[in-house]
Amino acid sequence: MARMSNEIAVSPIVATLVLIIVAVIGAVAVGTIMGTFSTQVSKQASASQAASASQNEIIVAGTFLPVPAEENIGADFARFNPGTNINVQSGVGDEGIKAVAMGIADIGTICSPGMITTDQTSYPTDLTYQNFYYTQVGGRGVVFIQDQSGVAVPNNVVAASDIHTLYSNVAADGTEKGVANNFSTTTNVTIEQFPAQRFPNNAVFGWAGLPYSGQNIVAPNAVVNNLGPDMIASVQAGTATHPVFGYIDAGYAFTGGITSNTTVPGIKIVGIAASTGTYVPTQTNIRNALHDWEYGYAQDTTSGPNYPQNFVTGIYYVTKGSSPSALTGNRVTTVGVSAASSGATGFINFAKSTNEASVWNNNGMYSMYDFM
Repeated sequence: MARMSNEIAVSPIVATLVLIIVAVIGAVAVGTIMGTFSTQVSKQASASQAASASQNEIIVAGTFLPVPAEENIGADFARFNPGTNINVQSGVGDEGIKAVAMGIADIGTICSPGMITTDQTSYPTDLTYQNFYYTQVGGRGVVFIQDQSGVAVPNNVVAASDIHTLYSNVAADGTEKGVANNFSTTTNVTIEQFPAQRFPNNAVFGWAGLPYSGQNIVAPNAVVNNLGPDMIASVQAGTATHPVFGYIDAGYAFTGGITSNTTVPGIKIVGIAASTGTYVPTQTNIRNALHDWEYGYAQDTTSGPNYPQNFVTGIYYVTKGSSPSALTGNRVTTVGVSAASSGATGFINFAKSTNEASVWNNNGMYSMYDFM
């Protein structure tokens, strides 16, 4: 019998099929490799783009009060500077200073340069706190408000003693009753405030003889509001049977611009009885008080009586650099030197420009041009 061969003949058709399969597998493998490479390149490009974008981000951090204005100014700035993003971070007290000191923020927002001195004293050996530049970008005034019923303060005027008594005796339910003098003595009044470290102006509570520091809250039981619009809404909700009393930046209490004395619906702005006279909170009076405060003039120098200077203050931007070396009143006469980036400096100058004055006004604040 013939011996079988150890080699098996392969059909040409089978061989062709094998070659086709090998070619397909190879193509798939190459495609996979190229796809993976393409994906990696894409990821690297995205990372590069993200890094580029982050280099064009300017972080503004600090007191929450001017945040709505800053967000709108930031949007305007971005339109004129494509590729630049203004990231506004809402904080409290001196957090803007701390953020700049630690390199977290490019610009810090504060309501008093005294916060810088306080932090420098608190961290005397920390060099990151010893070199700050600041510049004023706006101003503010604080007003007391009650709901439209007028039951909380029947004659719509309060004195320092009223505020001291009111905020010193808030009950556990957030109300006060039986306050002497100008407040209701028969109806529980709901007392509103901002969180700890978020009082609009230290001097307001100092005027009333209330204890204050960056950490202490004046009235632990008072109802807390986080932002200006929240405070307005809380007071607007008051009624004759459930009256509400609080305080707010003047710009939030008026509507119609800085020449209008029309109040926001549902509230009454309360007058101030001080040792120097009784003051009516109007836009003009507050701006005149800001002018006197800015230049170091005596109370009521400009068209007095205007408004208590305890109730007004500035808005400032802080960066790394050197502080102003001379002031007249509260106005800088010898400027310091900023070490901020060109982008941050550009934003600060933009925020101080006449074009953005209306943005400050529309968001509860006064621009530099309203009282200088």
